[in-house]
Amino acid sequence: MRRCTLIGTSVIILLFLFSAPPFTSRALASNPAAYEPDQMIVRLAPQNNGIQVINQLYGLATLDTIPSHPDIFLLQASPTANLPVLVQAVAADPRVLYAELNYLTSDPESGSTNRIYGWGDSVQFKDQAVRSQMDFDGAHGYSMGSGTLVAVLDSGIQADHAEFSGALAPLGFDFVDKDTDPSEEANGLDDDADGLVDEGYGHGTHVAGIVHLVAPEATLLPVRVLDSDSRGNIFMTASAIYYAAANGADVINLSLGSPDYSILLSEAVAEAASMGVVLVAAAGNTNSGVEQYPAAEVCALAVTSVKPNGHKSSFSAFGSWISVSALGERIYSPYPVDQYAAMSGTSMAAPFVAGQAALLRSLNPLLTLDDVGQLIGGTAQAATDPNYPGLLGEGRIDIFASLATLASGNWANPNHNLYAGCTGK
Repeated sequence: MRRCTLIGTSVIILLFLFSAPPFTSRALASNPAAYEPDQMIVRLAPQNNGIQVINQLYGLATLDTIPSHPDIFLLQASPTANLPVLVQAVAADPRVLYAELNYLTSDPESGSTNRIYGWGDSVQFKDQAVRSQMDFDGAHGYSMGSGTLVAVLDSGIQADHAEFSGALAPLGFDFVDKDTDPSEEANGLDDDADGLVDEGYGHGTHVAGIVHLVAPEATLLPVRVLDSDSRGNIFMTASAIYYAAANGADVINLSLGSPDYSILLSEAVAEAASMGVVLVAAAGNTNSGVEQYPAAEVCALAVTSVKPNGHKSSFSAFGSWISVSALGERIYSPYPVDQYAAMSGTSMAAPFVAGQAALLRSLNPLLTLDDVGQLIGGTAQAATDPNYPGLLGEGRIDIFASLATLASGNWANPNHNLYAGCTGK
């Protein structure tokens, strides 16, 4: 039971020929360094005296708030403060509903020096092996995703890439730079001091391309919550979830996460679910059972990566908190600038599920979250990896089967409802 809780030339060098490279990505661990320095998130209790009183009493200053939730604040503390201790003190104040650190988020592939290899053009993108392996032709006989909006919360997107012509919504937003241009940006700097420059650049474009491959007539809403080094935080992520849900997203894809549980993020996921939004998240490339958030939230779908034979990818997370699996190795997709590339990771697996949800919602816009959960979970191909029994969710998604089952009208399958524990819907 899940708990609620590269910059390309015309040809990209082929680094690996036949198998996915080993992942050397840095995983954000639950440690005192995995949060924004001198920042805390505070939600005021009802009938409080305002944030000014809290700021004055604890030596804080307001950095930001969430327009749709004016009782939630991002606060700046003094650089000399013991931040974890200060957060505990503020959390104990009766005028505060909760206070927490602003934990860092990252895409699962960040920091990997061998994460990208490829080639490419549009024909190879559209005709890659995954198309037949997942029977897109059969699925597209039922639905192409028209009329749905899929928000991609990531490092942005190359909006003028030819593959996205006519596919992008005009309401995209950049929560990193706080402007209305959610384009991918490469600044040539090592902003996170990990020895790598712009290792996150291209990730969002690649992820969005996978959604577009699955649901070519869905509209994509690009929302930038990661910088060019794939570094973001909980406040931006939660703000973006609220933003996407308020702007009519049917599906939200989050190929990112943190190992640190956040009350704010949990609330954002639950509220989106209450609005009927299907939230899909990457389970992480930790090759462990360590839960990642928001994937481990019961109102989100946690997606891990498997090989075509259904066995777990070497890098994939696993556990009872996983919802389903999807192909996630050597997936070809658009990449800036005007290129195509192949990448591997749970970030690549998640958008297949997001695209599947868009196809289902397009075929029947009245589907509830329980309906979507039963259709995706109930038609998944049972996990076959003998080394991970019960740890890869309901198994590998079957997009065609889910649409055919929906079209048949006989799809109620409560025993395989991926949203069974979600009370926020």
